[in-house]
Amino acid sequence: GSEMCIRDSPTSGDFPRAAAGPAPLTLTYLGVAGWTVSDDHHAVAIDPYLSRPRLAPGVPIVPDEAAIAARIPAKLDLIVIGHSHVDHVLDAPAVARRTGASVMGSLSTANYARAAGLPAEQVIPIKGGEDYAFDGFSVRVLPGLHSALDDKHTMGAHELIPASGRPPTTMAQFAEGGTFNYLLRMGGRQLLVIGSANYIEREMEGLRPDIAIVAVGLRQEIYDYTCRLMRALGKPPLVLTNHFDAWTKPATEPLDPDTLADLEAFTAEVHACAPDTRVVVPRPFQPIRL
Repeated sequence: GSEMCIRDSPTSGDFPRAAAGPAPLTLTYLGVAGWTVSDDHHAVAIDPYLSRPRLAPGVPIVPDEAAIAARIPAKLDLIVIGHSHVDHVLDAPAVARRTGASVMGSLSTANYARAAGLPAEQVIPIKGGEDYAFDGFSVRVLPGLHSALDDKHTMGAHELIPASGRPPTTMAQFAEGGTFNYLLRMGGRQLLVIGSANYIEREMEGLRPDIAIVAVGLRQEIYDYTCRLMRALGKPPLVLTNHFDAWTKPATEPLDPDTLADLEAFTAEVHACAPDTRVVVPRPFQPIRL
């Protein structure tokens, strides 16, 4: 159907299941572009950002340990970071310290993690194109692009968080550092994560994810964003929306009417070229069991 589902607690029977995927997966949306994914044996976090600091002149931006402790599982195997803007990377070192996970990301992300005190053995720097095997899951790193900010005039990839030994504390210091998307294979399923509303089409072609987590904010700047993606991915059975809420407000705050209308529009775009694809708008902190 073409309805947009905003679900309280989807049950496994509601969702398409890959024939080769006997293991249940639990996906939990953390707000912004943040997720945890678990097959009950292993767990990966994507862009976990829970602090949502109050932005004020002269006030340093630092992680909120209490906010992180309230929402992050006790154990994670890996944290993957799409790019090193504050609303993606801020909490990653603190989450890694708390859970024992390694942080995977750009040189910029790696510099921040080390400056924030994470030991080198917990930092995995990437360039794009890697396909890494871990115990019980694997991660393919897809070179990506940031969404088109400032009417397409902002190009941040050449700006890095430097290896200064001092963690960034202002918005400007949290430089993009290059953008990646990820293909996570876990529990017999393939999960594509697009954390900022842009992509390199040739990197998507031939991927056949069971689940695609797709950033929607600012996609209007990109030519035929939704249909090009659906075609490249072979019309995945399930799409979950990503990066649609206000990153400065509490994750649990109701979505404003413009955001709801944009999510409806995205759902219609998907169904125009992939009528059988299910589109679900996740609710923060409500596990989706697949």
